[in-house]
Parts: sequence; structure tokens; C-alpha cells
Amino acid sequence: MQRRMFAGLFLVSLFIVSGGGAQSPSESEKPVWTMEILKVMPGKFGPTLGYLDDNWMRIREEARRQGAVLSYHRIAEQSTSETDPNIVLLTEYKNQAAYDARGKLFSSIFKAIARQFPGLLLYQHNDLYETVSTRVYQDYQGAHSAQFRLLSKN
Repeated sequence: MQRRMFAGLFLVSLFIVSGGGAQSPSESEKPVWTMEILKVMPGKFGPTLGYLDDNWMRIREEARRQGAVLSYHRIAEQSTSETDPNIVLLTEYKNQAAYDARGKLFSSIFKAIARQFPGLLLYQHNDLYETVSTRVYQDYQGAHSAQFRLLSKN
């Protein structure tokens, strides 16, 4: 009888130490976030926002509708009188596979938008802003450690 109780307690303790891995999603199914920091060219803040509305936001919205993107945000620093504010672009992908397939998906969406709205691109983005850095994070919400883990840095 005591051996059975000891064996049962031992198995329960192993389950507790392992963190109950069967209940948590695998790393490949956790959301992946990207954060891009854009430095806006002098005097180009308004056109940059318009460009992002017509391109970046439309593409993310369609990808969200298709289920690859869970959320996306375009935020800017509070403006200072001497320079245009930097812009931060955040995209939350459903999982690692959706993040890995983003290039092909975004390209197909862009082509569809370009056919639907010919002449939409008034600027090349290089005329409006420079990408300062791009970082990729994995969501660890509900974990006992940090909420995000940096996966790559450019």
C-alpha cells in the first residue's frame, strides 16, 4: 500500500516539476510578434502615414482576415518640434509557421491590392522612411518567465 502511494506521489511530483507540459501549447503554436522601428525622413510624416495606410495596414488587415495575423498596430512617438516622430510597426502572427510564410502571403495580397487599386503607390517607401531595426519575439504569456523572448534582431 505504501509503495503504491509513494509511486503515485512520485509520478505527481514529476508532473508538477515538468510544468504540466501537456497543457501548454508547443513553441511552434505560440504567437510570434515583429517590431519594426521606422525613422521618418524630414517633412515626410504625413505621406508616410498615408503610405502605411494604403499598403502596410491593408496587407495586415487582409492577412488578419485570412487568419495568419492576429493583430497589428502602427504607433508613433509623441511629436517634437524639431524632428518628425519615429513610427513603430507591430504585427502579431498566429504562430511560427504563419510568420515563416509571411513573405509569400504578403506578396500575393499586395498583388491583389495593386490590381484592385492601380496607381495607388505614389511613393517608394525609401523616399519616406528608413527601417532602423526589426526584431522578432515569441509570446510566452502564461509562462512563469518573461512574457516575450527575442528570436532575432536586425
